[in-house]
Amino acid sequence: MNLNRVRIKNFRLLRDVELALEKKTTVIVGRNNSGKTSLYEVLRRFTSDKSIVFGLQDFSTECYAEFSAAFAAKRDGKEEAEIRKLLPYIELRMFFPYDPAQPQIGPLGEFIVDLDMACTEALVVMRYEPSDGAINRLFENLPDEGNTDATRRAFFREIAERVRNLYVINVWAEDPNDAENRKASSQAAVRALLKTGFINAQRGLDDITTKETDVLAKVLEGLFSTASLETADEKERKIAEQLETAVRSIQDTIDGDFRGQLKQLKPAIKAFGYPGLGGSELTTETTLDVQRLLTNHTKVRYEGHGGVLLPESYNGLGMRNLIFILLQIVSFYREYRAQAHGVHVVFIEEPEAHLHPQMQEVFIRQIGVIVERLNKEHKDDPAWPVQFVVSTHSSHVANEARFEAIRYFLPSPANGGETIWRTKVKDLRSGMADVSKPDRDFLHQYLTLTRCDLFFADKAILIEGTSERLILPVMIEKRDKADPDGPQLRSQYMTVMEVGGAYAHKFFDLLNFLELRTLVVTDLDPVAAPGGEKCLVHEAKATSNACINSWFGGGPCVPNDLLKKPDAERIKGRIRLAHQCRETDDGPCGRTFEDAFLLANAGKFGVGGSTPEECAADARKKAEAFKKSAFALAYAIDDTDWITPKYIDDGLAWLAEELVAPPVPAPPPVPGTAAATTVASGAAPEGAVNG
Repeated sequence: MNLNRVRIKNFRLLRDVELALEKKTTVIVGRNNSGKTSLYEVLRRFTSDKSIVFGLQDFSTECYAEFSAAFAAKRDGKEEAEIRKLLPYIELRMFFPYDPAQPQIGPLGEFIVDLDMACTEALVVMRYEPSDGAINRLFENLPDEGNTDATRRAFFREIAERVRNLYVINVWAEDPNDAENRKASSQAAVRALLKTGFINAQRGLDDITTKETDVLAKVLEGLFSTASLETADEKERKIAEQLETAVRSIQDTIDGDFRGQLKQLKPAIKAFGYPGLGGSELTTETTLDVQRLLTNHTKVRYEGHGGVLLPESYNGLGMRNLIFILLQIVSFYREYRAQAHGVHVVFIEEPEAHLHPQMQEVFIRQIGVIVERLNKEHKDDPAWPVQFVVSTHSSHVANEARFEAIRYFLPSPANGGETIWRTKVKDLRSGMADVSKPDRDFLHQYLTLTRCDLFFADKAILIEGTSERLILPVMIEKRDKADPDGPQLRSQYMTVMEVGGAYAHKFFDLLNFLELRTLVVTDLDPVAAPGGEKCLVHEAKATSNACINSWFGGGPCVPNDLLKKPDAERIKGRIRLAHQCRETDDGPCGRTFEDAFLLANAGKFGVGGSTPEECAADARKKAEAFKKSAFALAYAIDDTDWITPKYIDDGLAWLAEELVAPPVPAPPPVPGTAAATTVASGAAPEGAVNG
């Protein structure tokens, strides 16, 4: 039994998303403000045993217009059932697969309501919605929304207060094949079925000098509390009992000493007439609480030299972070065993914090090994059925995971607009299913070896080799300076991948799936015939570049014909192909980057000839005299007074055009502020991603 998938509606950026979970570890990646934390937060709020609080700000931005529509319907005298359909709600749907032949289904049985033997999935629905009879009170004496900033602020301020008081959590089991077949349930029943654990990104481990933090000691306190439960493992319970016994022994000693000291004070007290007639004798009782001792008086220390113990905060943040996560996992494991549940999901947010790259890779690889070791402690008991959900901004963590385990959170404009954003969840297990296994293996190996941050970028540039990689930053700077009022590439999140023409086309499926605007810079690589010798462009009958051949249909492409194609044929969706072209009409064309660079700067390098063909040949001869790395370093650092080849400059200008994420992240609009006035009409303020 496991949590197979979840569907979330109307929580911040998660307007309507479905997320499939792996049986072991699911890795969530994406840019900042893409909704990753919102996923954790909505699950925490619905499954927590603490009081749940949602606010108007937690609703997706598009929901504000729905509150307005419901109010208008109420004002027009519509029926309550119709108004309720218009009102937004926050919903979590959880799908649990099961085996009907299994004799014991445990707490999941509460949520199986269908009679179809072919159905092997239970559906749990939790919804934050208006309580019964709340419609009239929600809109009673509500000020009109109006068309001014002041009236809209007043409207949403009042709505926010009433939502907090009139919305409730409803829970039910639903037939996956019949939404009308449902049975009311409770949050307690959900907590019996599903246990969740959360390790937040902000773990209180920051190194401070003014106040020592004892985060690890608090985790030890939690381990003791679990060990003290009647349902805890016998060995762990004995350790807790031994701690209790030791503390009681100290308690008795202190109590006896205090009583002796009090007896010595009795003569002095009697001199003041105490206790007198009917008065009671004074005595003492000392009580020591193990849990309070752990909380307030037990510190984690590290052994130093000469017997000096060092405080917890003196250890490096990386090691403290790792120890904290491991102790939390052990704590979750023991809690699960002490309080048996059906399914256990542990969320770990940004485990890479303070860890060096190699340790980040080891962590994601070893997380399953940790579970195996814990299970070996109790071989005769059922294995811990934990599912980990790990969110990360680390390319080292992300690239270590297989594609099948990665879920990509992509912020995108709602309905093609520019001010309201919502999250798309891209499942690489299903999205890359049609890609051949050899190509998937190649992509995974490439991303792992190069530590590519493809999953965290707004845009990508695929290049041929070292020369382009070294000189590209200067070309980007030149492009930005040429158009100072336009979009600036240097202020956008880009990743540059050194792939080569032989492999670039293998990335097309992945780039399209990630909806990543990409410039592919490659060489014409002209040859005299398919499989033949290298030659100049005007002599070529084919190209040896696999990327170009794949782009234009798979057959051999004649370079001269390629030069005649319009730019539109070099653009497919979000990907643009850039190969060498003529700097001027009827001018010479280079066969490689170095050739094109010299031709774009013919005067600087003394390239010449009586015909374009002779110029191309001269550029080729001079380019071959350069060592590639020395050439690139010289014109990337020492001498930057040159012109970018046209095919690259045109490609960079195209790449800069489109921003794919809110330019300035901002917090969700708060009712009662100026920001709220914008969302009243269905649009969020610029950059407000509500994520």
